[in-house]
Amino acid sequence: MNEKTKEITYALLKGGLGSIPLAGGVASEVFGVIFSDPATKRRDRAMSDIVKKISLLEAEGFRVEELIENEEFVSVVIKAYNIVMQTHQEDKITALMNTIYNTPRLSIGENEKIIFLNYINDFTEWHLRILIYFNDPEGFYGNDNRPIYDRSPHISTLITDAFPELKGKREFYTQITRDLYNKGLYKFQTIENFFDRPSDIWKPSTTNYGKDFIKFIS
Repeated sequence: MNEKTKEITYALLKGGLGSIPLAGGVASEVFGVIFSDPATKRRDRAMSDIVKKISLLEAEGFRVEELIENEEFVSVVIKAYNIVMQTHQEDKITALMNTIYNTPRLSIGENEKIIFLNYINDFTEWHLRILIYFNDPEGFYGNDNRPIYDRSPHISTLITDAFPELKGKREFYTQITRDLYNKGLYKFQTIENFFDRPSDIWKPSTTNYGKDFIKFIS
């Protein structure tokens, strides 16, 4: 690991810690426990993961000195870091680290990137999993493992077939698909929708905006 990259990244994040809103005695104590020790497990992992992503960018020809002068990149790194420090969900952490890596690589607008980071903050890992599934249902299963349907199933059936652990949690995944629809990432407003042809269920159900979101977090 490049020590210079590590030092620069640490300095960048240290300067951004003040953006975390905390108030009151209890919050101050929590802040002290989490942030006073640089070796704290969650902070240490976040730092390490960010350094790895920046190192990958270095390997692709990006210069760290130029990246930290890029206001958009710095904003994404600090915002992603702050969100990471508030979650333990692996899918969200992975998505957030990927936003750091993808920020200088993708031609997605700056404002869209900030909106997408806010989405990750608001979402659960199940929002991400279900959206990723609907972005590429065929790829989710691979060529040999897809379920066989005699007729076009409801979207709710597709979800529970893809994620059996969600069976019996209809209200939960209904709310998730509604959230995704309301954010403009997913095409269908209700899980009672079904497709005109069975073959259509293997086509993406994400919007173009949703596809950009997937690219940003992948």
